[in-house]
Amino acid sequence: MPDDPDEDYVIHTLGPTAPFPGLRRGIGDDAASFDDGLCISTDTMVEGVHWDSRLDPADVGYKLVAVNVSDLAAAGAEPRWATLNLSVPRPLDRAWILGFSQGLKEALIEYGLSLIGGDTTRSPVRTLSLTVGGYAPTPADRGGGQPGDRLYITGELGRSAEALLSSQPRATSLNWLRRPRPRLQFALAIAPQVHAMMDLSDGLSLDLHRLCRRSACSATIIAANIPGDRPLNWKISFGEDYELLFAVPPIRADVVESAAAMTDTPLSFVGHLTPGTAPPVLLGAPGWPPALFSHFGAA
Repeated sequence: MPDDPDEDYVIHTLGPTAPFPGLRRGIGDDAASFDDGLCISTDTMVEGVHWDSRLDPADVGYKLVAVNVSDLAAAGAEPRWATLNLSVPRPLDRAWILGFSQGLKEALIEYGLSLIGGDTTRSPVRTLSLTVGGYAPTPADRGGGQPGDRLYITGELGRSAEALLSSQPRATSLNWLRRPRPRLQFALAIAPQVHAMMDLSDGLSLDLHRLCRRSACSATIIAANIPGDRPLNWKISFGEDYELLFAVPPIRADVVESAAAMTDTPLSFVGHLTPGTAPPVLLGAPGWPPALFSHFGAA
């Protein structure tokens, strides 16, 4: 279950730089968090890499907000503001901009974000980047997991993989690909209870590895408990799930499960964190399937 070595190379070559006063967590988490509770995250979508003709312009605008809100949710942060960088080809496609704006505004209103600034420029291909800020009294991160913690996943995995890889995807999977629904209210409710939390954007096999590395733990995952009825490699090796993976001490499991019921959030117990730094174990399967997507590798 390797990480993406080339993406790691880019991240570790660029940073970190000099320490920043008041920074609690920076590179390596879903959001940077500060001592005063401020959390900041950013995400980029590129046409032909993150979306194609299966998404209309309104879907693209909505999804750009949703994937950023998912990062704030993983930090247990309530969204407040956003800035947008928009790069588009010329001549300007006004109809595309109108549709994109409608979806963007719909999601900004739904998740309580104010668009406060940004930049626009010409580009050979549409490239969209949103930076979001929010606040969390006690920000969650990936680095606090402890051996014995129970591991949970919200929702179901593999919907976006089905939408993109199946010749006959179900409508529910296509809808999730176009407009994922970050688990914001549930995340806000459980953030004080968890030891570690992150969103599943790059697939469980890669993202679990990152949580374990940050928490200096290993893990045991029960393959049969991974939620969803899609093939195992679609559920754990593709990404674009935007569900939550989190570690909680057993004594707080009842509180978390009650919060799931109160927010109508599907929740699955999938395993435990374990001592040591060996690669996580997948019980009930031959091993971790290879990644189905990588930005820089030959997936």
